[in-house]
Amino acid sequence: MNMEGVNRVKNFIKEHGVEAEVLEFNETVESVPAASRASGFPPSKILKTLVAIAEGRSYVVILPGDRKLDFGKLSRELSAENVRLAKPDKVEELLNVRPGEVSPFLDEVLKYDIIIDESVRGKGEVLVGGGSTRHLVKVHVDEIVRVLKPCIKDVSKVS
Repeated sequence: MNMEGVNRVKNFIKEHGVEAEVLEFNETVESVPAASRASGFPPSKILKTLVAIAEGRSYVVILPGDRKLDFGKLSRELSAENVRLAKPDKVEELLNVRPGEVSPFLDEVLKYDIIIDESVRGKGEVLVGGGSTRHLVKVHVDEIVRVLKPCIKDVSKVS
């Protein structure tokens, strides 16, 4: 278990005054289905944090677990032609955590433009990654928006 990642998330929460609770699970929660099973939260209230690459620039994209990234919509929003998800080694290089450990509450995330899918608005309390495969963070969507100051755009489609 990557306690270093969890500690970085906890430090971020403390330093930025985020009203949130770090939850630890006995089983892994690195995917939306696993997080839903372990937490009892529906996939629509488990947010995934992705890294997208568009014409050499990296972006952090946050969307609900019951939706998929719509590359066409993201491409139009970024005015970029070649948009793709970062490969696992690139995610690790950019954020210092492996896929499955990614949290929006990492200092590294703030280095990039952040986009939150508009379908996240109004979801209230949600879960996001917690820095390890056994941790999630329970937080209100408004806190995520307050701290990350993302662009809120329509970049997803139904899974």
